[in-house]
Amino acid sequence: MRAVVFAAGLGKRLRPLTNNRPKHLLPVCGKPILRRILESLSLNGIYEVGIVIHYMSDLVIRDVEDYGLHMKIEWIRQEAPLGTGDALRACINFLEGEDYFMVVYGDITLSSYVIEDLLRFFEENECDGVIEGVYVEETSRFGRIILRDGRLEKIEEKSFTGPGIVNSGLYILPAQAIEASREIEPSRRGEYELTDILNILASRGYKILLHTSEKDWWIDIGSPRDYLKANIKKFLEEYGEKVVCRSKVDETVIVKPPSMILQEFEVGRETVIGPNVFIMNNVKIGSNARLEDSVLLEGCCIESGCMIRRAIVGEFAQIGKNADVDGGEDVLIIPPRSHVEEKSTIK
Repeated sequence: MRAVVFAAGLGKRLRPLTNNRPKHLLPVCGKPILRRILESLSLNGIYEVGIVIHYMSDLVIRDVEDYGLHMKIEWIRQEAPLGTGDALRACINFLEGEDYFMVVYGDITLSSYVIEDLLRFFEENECDGVIEGVYVEETSRFGRIILRDGRLEKIEEKSFTGPGIVNSGLYILPAQAIEASREIEPSRRGEYELTDILNILASRGYKILLHTSEKDWWIDIGSPRDYLKANIKKFLEEYGEKVVCRSKVDETVIVKPPSMILQEFEVGRETVIGPNVFIMNNVKIGSNARLEDSVLLEGCCIESGCMIRRAIVGEFAQIGKNADVDGGEDVLIIPPRSHVEEKSTIK
C-alpha cells in the first residue's frame, strides 16, 4: 500500500514559529513531526510515500533527505494551499493503479502502533475504507463523524459543539476517492475539503468504517497550546515520568520530570528546569533561572534570573536578565531571533 502525507500548509496559527520553517518540521521531543510520521509508516512496511508540499518546500525536501530513511519518496507540489481535498487531487499520478491507499495529515502526533492497528482493522473487515477517529471533549474545531449502522453517513465539518468522535487526519481510502476529488466545490473558507470527498463516497454507498485506538495518541498541532501539549504527551508515551538529558549539567541545577535536554546545552548554577520543559540543541541558560511548561527551540539564550512559564521560545531568540515571561492559561510564543530586554515582563 502506498501513502500520501500532506505537508503543504502554512501553519498560520503557529506564527511566528512558522515564519522560518513549516510546522511539519517543528520538533516534538527533539524529532520533527514529519519524521515521526514517516518512521511510523516505514515501521509498518509502507515504503512508497508521496509528500505533498507547498510552503517552504525546499526546506522540507532538504530536511527529509537528511533523515536517511530507506523509503521511496515522491515529491508532489500543490500549486496553492487550497485544502486537503486539493492536496489529494495533486496525488492523482502518484496513486494511479492503487486500489487502496493511506492518507496522513502531516501535523498530527502519529505513532507506529496506530497505523498497525488501522491496517489490521482494514484487513479484518470487509469495507471500502477506514477513518481513524478520536474522541474529543469539544468537536467544534474538527469534523464530527456521524455513523449509521456502523458505517460513515457523513462528516459534519466544524459545526457541532460538545464531545464526540472526530476525524483524526488518518485514513485508508479506495481509488474512487480520487475520482470524487474532481467533483468537490470550495467550502465556505474557500478550500477543497477531503471530508467532502468522504461524504460523496458515503452518499454513494461505499462502506467506510470507523476505527478508534484504545490509546490516547492524538493531538492536531494547530496552536501553541497544542504544540506544548504534543511534546508532553509524546514524551510521557516514550519515556514516562523521568528526565532525559544528553548534556552535562552542573550539580546545583535541578531538573524536574518530565523534561528533556538535548545536546550542546549550557546552564548556570542554581537554575531549576521543569516540569514539562523540552530543550533542543545548542541552548544556553544562565544561573538562577526558573523554567516550566515550555519548549526552547534551537540556539535560544535565556540569561540569568529569568522566569519562563508556558512559553515556546523560538530559535535563536534571546531573553535578557531577570525577564519574566508567562503564558498564563494560554501558551506564549517568543518569536525566533527576537530579543527580550532585561527585566521585561511579558504575560
